[in-house]
Amino acid sequence: MNALAWIGEVRIAQAVQDGKLDNLPGTGRPLDLTLRDGALEAQARLGLELLERARRAPADTAQDQRERAALRLLWARALARQRRDRNTP
Repeated sequence: MNALAWIGEVRIAQAVQDGKLDNLPGTGRPLDLTLRDGALEAQARLGLELLERARRAPADTAQDQRERAALRLLWARALARQRRDRNTP
């Protein structure tokens, strides 16, 4: 562990001990541990977040379900193309 990591750990431990982290927003809710690609542009991250929200919301009609499926397919293709282009020299 380097010095900066150690300092950070000590400060976090002190804040926990002092109770400074007791009333944070989201306390008691599970963490979102969904892997996100840090190399994606802000637009791509926003699109992924919107897709996640849409997936959690109930689809009222068959048309809604078809539109969401089409959107997921288009987004998956765009992400695959972006990754392929990034990895091509």
